[in-house]
Amino acid sequence: MTDPHPGATQKKRTGKKLFYGRSLGPLLGPWVACLLIAAGVFLFETKMPVFHEVVKIVYFILAVILVIATGRWFRVRGTRHRNADRRHGDRRGSDD
Repeated sequence: MTDPHPGATQKKRTGKKLFYGRSLGPLLGPWVACLLIAAGVFLFETKMPVFHEVVKIVYFILAVILVIATGRWFRVRGTRHRNADRRHGDRRGSDD
């Protein structure tokens, strides 16, 4: 069947782009999740101070996760990978 709105499926995102056209979603997701987990761990530590030594390890693991996630977001991709990720123009719209 034909699409009643031919250009409706190919709308471009008009959101804010930073750092070589990347969006903030992949960066903010891990940061928000880790901050929420850290807040929960902090509340747990205030209720039960006996677990102070264990909580240090959890904070360290959260910091490592944040460093890796931020590093992956900042990582500049090489041109040889960039061509393989994009779909070719002749594949778009094919009914295979």
